[in-house]
Amino acid sequence: MAIEITVPRLGWSMEEGIFGNWLKANGDTVSAGEPLFSLESDKVTMDVEALDSGVLHILATSPQPGDVVTVGQLLGHLLREGESVPVVSSPERTPVSPRARAVAKELGVDLAQVQPRPGKQRIIAADVQKIARPLPHRVTVATRMEESFRAPHFYLHADADAEALAHYRDQRRPLSYNDLLLKAIALALTRHPRVNAYWANDGVVARVTHHVALAAQVGEQLLTPVIPNPAEKSLAQITADRLEVLERCRQRTTRPADFADASATLSNLGPFGVDRFQAILNPPQSIIVAAGSIRKRPVVVGDAVVARLTLPISLSVDHRVVDGVAAAAFLQTLIAILEAPGATGESWG
Repeated sequence: MAIEITVPRLGWSMEEGIFGNWLKANGDTVSAGEPLFSLESDKVTMDVEALDSGVLHILATSPQPGDVVTVGQLLGHLLREGESVPVVSSPERTPVSPRARAVAKELGVDLAQVQPRPGKQRIIAADVQKIARPLPHRVTVATRMEESFRAPHFYLHADADAEALAHYRDQRRPLSYNDLLLKAIALALTRHPRVNAYWANDGVVARVTHHVALAAQVGEQLLTPVIPNPAEKSLAQITADRLEVLERCRQRTTRPADFADASATLSNLGPFGVDRFQAILNPPQSIIVAAGSIRKRPVVVGDAVVARLTLPISLSVDHRVVDGVAAAAFLQTLIAILEAPGATGESWG
């Protein structure tokens, strides 16, 4: 039986992508694992490999480089010896100018939804611009945020004394506060397995890893690349991992694994002068940590009011997974780790 070649889902939120080009020619013999075609989503550009072996048959209606394709869209078949090409019915393709393809890619327009002007038989850039919609990335972000906010959130707030944290970081520049926060969040997750879980199929699913994502603005895109298991890594390795994945984001060479399986997300707006904010969950995670700016604030010590560096932390929680007491215990642990970095028994080297 002929094996269908379809557009894969490169990320759990992906619904469409941009077709690159075929890496094999029609009629080529293909082995399982060989690259077949390139595909771009809003987060990753990658070569898609063949899942089986056979002779490649590309549909006559196969997308052209730059065309918008949808997840599951049929592109061709792999045929075994003696197999014939399945009959596939599809509408005739309307000719599209190269400029129209470029504009469609830039504006995120599905060319299948574009019709040429009355009396014309070819789609040009003006036809695409008439139905231009918001940038695909903003559509993806909006869809995910709407889905996320349907989860029952609650929020907890606390301030960490950041004097020791600032001293620890100053002694190890160019170490960033993000690296320290990523490490601390992962360590806290190892101590609170109930928080290290998520909601799926009407039940709580436990995780065995402690990956932490970092919300980052890369150009016009808000991305959440993942640092794998920072609890088990030195701060130097966390820094290296963070810089490497952010560079892949900038170069658009990320892999699906760069956005997969995080237990929590860190969103740090402190460098932008924000004191405190409540972040929206990054599904399917059950918590997100929002960090504000580290600065001197009035703090009561004994009977005196003194100026000390503090770090505001807000925790957003999926109430389906975590109750208030469990979330509060996690937040207390996180605060304790931040207030005494490297003094909690784990290696912070």
